[in-house]
Amino acid sequence: MLYLCHGNQLEDLADRLVLDLTRPVKDVLAPDLIAVPGQGIARWLSLRLAHQQGIIANTLWQFPAELLWHLFRTILGNVPATNAFSADALAWRVLNVLIDEEFVAAHPPLSHYLESGDPQRRWQLAQRLGRLYEQYLVYRPDWIRHWQYQAAENWQGALWRQLIDAGDDRHWLIAQQEMLRRLNSDPSAVKQLPERISLFALPTLSPAYLEFLRAVSKHIDVTIYHQNFSRGYWAEIISEKERARLIADAGEAAVEYFETGNSLLATMGRQGREQLAGLLQLEALETEVFRSPPSNTVLGQIQSDIFELRERDDSQPFELKPDDDSLQLHCCHSIMREIEVAHDQLLGLFQADHTLEPADVLVLVPEIDVFAPYVDAVFGAATGNRYIPWRLVGRGLADASPLVETFLALLDLPFSRFEADKVTALLDRPGLRRRFGLLEADTEQVRRWVRELGICWGIDTGDMAELEFSTGGRHTWRAGTDRLLLGHALGEAGALFSGILPRAPSDGGEAQIVGRLRTFLEQLIELRADLDGSRTVVSWIEVANAILDRFFQVESDDETEVRRLQEHLTAIAKVTDVAGYDGEVPLVVFRDALKARFSGIASGQFMTGAVTFAPLAQGHCLPVRVMCLLGMNIEAFPGRETKHSFDQIKAQPRPGDRHRRDEDRHVFLEALLAARERLYISYVGRDVRDDSEKPPSVFISELLDCIDSMCNTSGNGLPSNALTIVHPLQAFSTRYFNNEDEKLFSYATDLIPLDRARAMPSRPLLASVLPPMESNVTTLETVAQFFANPARMLLRDRLGILLERRDGQLPTREPVSLDFIARRTLAEAALQARLLGEPRELFAARSHASGKLPAGTPGNLLLEAVWQQVSELVPRLMILLPNVNLEPVMVDAMVGGIRLQTSLDNVTSEGLIGHTVGKPSPHDLLKFWLSHLALNISAGVGAGSSRMLTPDKTVTFSPVNNALEILGDLVSLYREGMTQALAFFPRSAWAYIATTGDPETASARAWQGSEYKVGEGDNMYYALAFRDTWNNVLAGEFPRLAARVYGPLRDHLAEENTW
Repeated sequence: MLYLCHGNQLEDLADRLVLDLTRPVKDVLAPDLIAVPGQGIARWLSLRLAHQQGIIANTLWQFPAELLWHLFRTILGNVPATNAFSADALAWRVLNVLIDEEFVAAHPPLSHYLESGDPQRRWQLAQRLGRLYEQYLVYRPDWIRHWQYQAAENWQGALWRQLIDAGDDRHWLIAQQEMLRRLNSDPSAVKQLPERISLFALPTLSPAYLEFLRAVSKHIDVTIYHQNFSRGYWAEIISEKERARLIADAGEAAVEYFETGNSLLATMGRQGREQLAGLLQLEALETEVFRSPPSNTVLGQIQSDIFELRERDDSQPFELKPDDDSLQLHCCHSIMREIEVAHDQLLGLFQADHTLEPADVLVLVPEIDVFAPYVDAVFGAATGNRYIPWRLVGRGLADASPLVETFLALLDLPFSRFEADKVTALLDRPGLRRRFGLLEADTEQVRRWVRELGICWGIDTGDMAELEFSTGGRHTWRAGTDRLLLGHALGEAGALFSGILPRAPSDGGEAQIVGRLRTFLEQLIELRADLDGSRTVVSWIEVANAILDRFFQVESDDETEVRRLQEHLTAIAKVTDVAGYDGEVPLVVFRDALKARFSGIASGQFMTGAVTFAPLAQGHCLPVRVMCLLGMNIEAFPGRETKHSFDQIKAQPRPGDRHRRDEDRHVFLEALLAARERLYISYVGRDVRDDSEKPPSVFISELLDCIDSMCNTSGNGLPSNALTIVHPLQAFSTRYFNNEDEKLFSYATDLIPLDRARAMPSRPLLASVLPPMESNVTTLETVAQFFANPARMLLRDRLGILLERRDGQLPTREPVSLDFIARRTLAEAALQARLLGEPRELFAARSHASGKLPAGTPGNLLLEAVWQQVSELVPRLMILLPNVNLEPVMVDAMVGGIRLQTSLDNVTSEGLIGHTVGKPSPHDLLKFWLSHLALNISAGVGAGSSRMLTPDKTVTFSPVNNALEILGDLVSLYREGMTQALAFFPRSAWAYIATTGDPETASARAWQGSEYKVGEGDNMYYALAFRDTWNNVLAGEFPRLAARVYGPLRDHLAEENTW
């Protein structure tokens, strides 16, 4: 007998299912078969049944297609466990046909698409056609029968005949016929059927499936528990848009017998409407378990109007109360803000209602993989009273499992250039890192080597040759590790050895890291060879298992992931076996098949006692006290439907067909009706750049229109505006903490000081002076480093604040030019080489071997440029510096109350000789000035001159009689600057002192910069140390410090042009 139970709430349908399951059956050991639309509803229903009955056991939860196949195997016996006509299996069957060049050539649409011969393109077409033929089997069985038994009229029919002729032709239509024939002719077969079948809350069933259920119900009880949104007859209601379209096509007579009923139901319920019409045609024995929703809130009123098929208008408005928070809309600037706002709003709900539990909240989003990082960043970072138990559900296995993600990354490597960032990212995976004996700190060391040695991409020169690169392989992993190994073998660096420039080792511990890194790279080389060429799927699976053994050290926490991965590898083998595919495929096809399988497998479990984040498509019908819908943006929901020119279902639509937009409308409607107490909706409705408005999803707009048409408010604005909260751009906005708007609040107490700081008068970072440094000994080099950026040394050395990124993005391409610092370093190396008499060719070879230069002609031109850049410096330095080993002058004196130490090189009878390979910067001058002062206080030397040679001039400092006093003052500033922010900025200060014009204008130009030059004021350390006190600092302390530091330097400075 076929039974149809209508109910608008799943709780009542579940209770009716419990009642039906308590009826005795002949075989008490036989499991109850219950078909469900997804794992989420299966979990909810099992918990509901367990709660009602005290236990749930001996129940087989299946998807509709699994239920069919279960019945086929039960009755027919010789049906394989794996459906040979599932979308996965059909893809391999289609691929078997598409590699037939004669067949493809005979059908121009196929030959045109596959003319490139790309195997990945062929596999992608096979996948699309596999999914399409599966849809044909379900929604166009008449086409399948026609193609199977009559001459094909198009290429799709001819391809189907090829699929049937190539192997087992028992798809579900054939199996259904055989099963029904046996049931009608063999009484013993009927006894093999289960005594009853239940189908619960299935949103859509194809006409062919419904007909099969009606045929089976002649032999056993089949009960369909259908969520019917309205107690009224709504199978023939139409929306205003549909009414207008019908009138335009056929006139007023076409809509004479149609009603609109409830406009929201008519607009969003098209899929449900067609499903209801199909169910009513079954002529089943119907029962009802309807329940009127409470209508004392705006959410309840919307649900009640849908249930009663009522359209409320101005004549009978619903009075929207100011404290009605049953339906909330939150307009945000970004996904991150959506999650932050949701976290605070949920905390508010839990605080206001102590009966509300995390398990009572369901948060649904269009794409869980997009939202997952933000959820982890906000909910995962919350601690103490702000912590809310949470769980992510529905992520693909590749995204949810680190081991599977790493495994797929290894399969992706042959399609990459073995870029530095991708290879080092593999070493971040704990299981792989353990396998090669590396620690997390070792990975950081590898990154430092990558930058230092210029490793960019490629395992060795073989990689570069394959891609037709002829750069000598100096930026490959092998070249870099060769330099490390040779450095450890020779114990020194500097001289070339067989064209390799050794890198001097830092300590003995590095040798082990280098060895383990090299072992890892050798394994990657072997992996590249193993993944080359084509193999059978079975052979690829053997390679995959070998990868698990070679690259992973599995611990107890990973065993489940490994087992799941191996199970899915086995499943692919079974699918290809049942599909009859035994040909070879390249890695790209095997890898894409794996990824497709992993992406279709959802992870996690609903109803675990925590706030659940899940895809909207998986959790929309689950009844919960608080339903949250995030990401309801116009570009994100509804999703876009992929259309293919060869999809004949879209070209020739019929009632009961699945359409992405109609499915999304139905999903939104079910989520709206599943909210028992509150419906929380958020969307990105403001542009993060200019705060301009962005529209929400069209479904949200329709809901807001419904609210405006049915409600009255005490205010003058639209009712929907009273329900919508527009949030500030930042979580630390003053509006969250000033209590001016009760709808805006935040539990992020760590943001309160930041908020208050914004409202307070401007002040520097340090509210008080730090204690003096304990050490009374320092070096001249430290003092010089301090004056390069006093704020940086204060924040970094005294407060531990490092604003530069320790590890920026790793290089993935060879350098094509050098930045200012790198070019200056190269020029200094060229100068030293020329002073030592090193041939240009040897210097060029060493420079190229360092991995720092662009390859080929650009590098050679750069070398020539720096070689010539220092050409005039060389003879001048050789004249001033005798060709003898000069003993350094040691300086060790009490200066400014501390002991100052340094060692001065290149001190001759002519004084201190220094140089720069470019135009001296203000800090270059100050650094040399400090050395000049140290020279003038050194014992046995006394007052003397100092000369700094540049490519086009000589800078001279005259003897300083009060050197100790000046140096002591600078040391005192250094000690003061290590206790509080010192308003000394070398570039701006020198501009202030050195200009012949207006000093304020000159310093402002250096501070602010220009379109072509970064201003000194953009430095992040200055910005943090002085915050918004620039104007006070620049007008007050800055001029005094500029004169104090640079004044004596300027007074003793003289310049002369190159002789």
